[in-house]
Amino acid sequence: MRSYLVFTAYPLWVDKIFKQLCSKKSSSGYICLLAVLSSSFFGLAWCSFWFGALLFIAIVPILLIIKLLTMRAKRKSFMHGLFYVFLTLFLWNTLTIWWISNADLVGFIFIACCNALYLSFPWLFYYYMRKWVGVYAGYAALVTGWLTLEYVHFAWEYWELSFPWLNLGNGLAALPYWIQWYSYTGILGGSLWILVLNILIYHLLFENITPLMVNGFLYWLLLPIFISVIMYYNYKDQGMPVEAVVVQPNIDSYTEKDTSSSSFIPHAHQIDRLLTLSKEQLTPATGLVVWPESALNFWIDESMVYDYVWLQPIRQWLDQLPALSLITGVSSFRSYGAIKATKTARKNGRNYMDCFNSIFHLKAGNTLDIYHKEKRLPFGEYIPYYSVLPEWISSWIRQKFIDLGNIDPCFGQGSGSKVFEINPKIKVAAINCYDSLYGAFVGSAVQKGANLLTITTNDNWWGDTPIYHHHFQYSRLLAIAHRKSLIRSANTGISGFINQRGDAIAKTQRLVPAALRQVVYANNQMTFYSLYGDYIGHIAAWACLLLFFILFIARLKYLGLCSSR
Repeated sequence: MRSYLVFTAYPLWVDKIFKQLCSKKSSSGYICLLAVLSSSFFGLAWCSFWFGALLFIAIVPILLIIKLLTMRAKRKSFMHGLFYVFLTLFLWNTLTIWWISNADLVGFIFIACCNALYLSFPWLFYYYMRKWVGVYAGYAALVTGWLTLEYVHFAWEYWELSFPWLNLGNGLAALPYWIQWYSYTGILGGSLWILVLNILIYHLLFENITPLMVNGFLYWLLLPIFISVIMYYNYKDQGMPVEAVVVQPNIDSYTEKDTSSSSFIPHAHQIDRLLTLSKEQLTPATGLVVWPESALNFWIDESMVYDYVWLQPIRQWLDQLPALSLITGVSSFRSYGAIKATKTARKNGRNYMDCFNSIFHLKAGNTLDIYHKEKRLPFGEYIPYYSVLPEWISSWIRQKFIDLGNIDPCFGQGSGSKVFEINPKIKVAAINCYDSLYGAFVGSAVQKGANLLTITTNDNWWGDTPIYHHHFQYSRLLAIAHRKSLIRSANTGISGFINQRGDAIAKTQRLVPAALRQVVYANNQMTFYSLYGDYIGHIAAWACLLLFFILFIARLKYLGLCSSR
């Protein structure tokens, strides 16, 4: 007898629990418990990425909440269900992105509320599809709706609240053995895997159980892991070897970089620390040195970079090493005169200017190439829809943010990805902090010829929170998705090197000045994901539209406005 027949008997303990949950006296308490349970699973998955597998069951309690409340057949019960869904999603956001409040309390509250409300829409879609079309159509609506919203975070230029930090596929970042197929699907492939697993587990426990469903669950769970393990152990780094040095200066953003602080370190001394750490690891074979985001954090006019006296030691150092390239984070600005040349330009007296969170590529002979950060952090580096507000309102909002948290959320925006040419054979994708969450955006740099990835970041803004660890783990996803070696420089950590299958081959400790040297490989081959980007999200969006049309027709038929023929 086949082993799966053991599962075909509906578990009596599940049936008993379900009847208890449905009782009017106890259901409210159990529903609150389910909301807390679901948000706890999500929170644990992000609190420590080693709990990422909890995402496979994190959505099951929400599905059960919807089922319990819709069984009462009252409109207010459904509204209660939506409230509990929102509560669960809000608790999840609070448990996982609370660290934003260290730098921007207003931004944290707004992002948590908006993200929870935003993710409530797939559940609304699920409810109506289940009610008017059928349970399986409801599942399809939930999956396509959720994937569409994750895709909107990545790709829709008119959605200025883009915050893909909590996209489900990110939660598996610490499990590279399981997700080598991200080189074909990207992060949305992981989200799809997690969503379908949750639905299969829920259906087996609380709807009906069949041999087909059991087999489907086992294949959907185990086959991707099996394929990934084979890919992992059969993949070797490819490409041309490059010796690189990554520097972690460990300069506190709130005190040692703040000119108004008594602990401020003069800019010349900051640069001296960066140079000293770099020289400790430098060899004649070193071709690239990477410094972190805002390593040079005094405002630099892009039209006269090499005229700054503080930059002369860097200029002299590079002139002595003509084969060396320096990639560094910089606070820079560009003046436009009396014309407002961009939508983010601000007034400075009678003229307009943009301030940028930039990356500079510096070489001997005053060579300079500049990348302006494209993907900015909402409420930290820009205010969503700021440019459509009247100027007097936008100026008032900007000043309030400065007063509340000493944050100027009005940075200029870049115009696409950037590739720095180290030499004719080595081309580096410039990735600035938040950019690293956007796999297809990095893929656009790979399509332009990048064969090596560099990330500059400064996670010190968030204090002693889990973000520095999370952010480092996310970098592994980029390395896997594009099969590119990755060099990561973080002001206070974690800095390091990641190989093409997502392994951290060398990394620093947090809050320690350090420099590391490593040979990495510049790989010219493009993955399926590098070529086609977030195609899963694109397909999901069209499928979502089709399901909306089906729902509309089903509703018309129910109301008798459409013939049954």
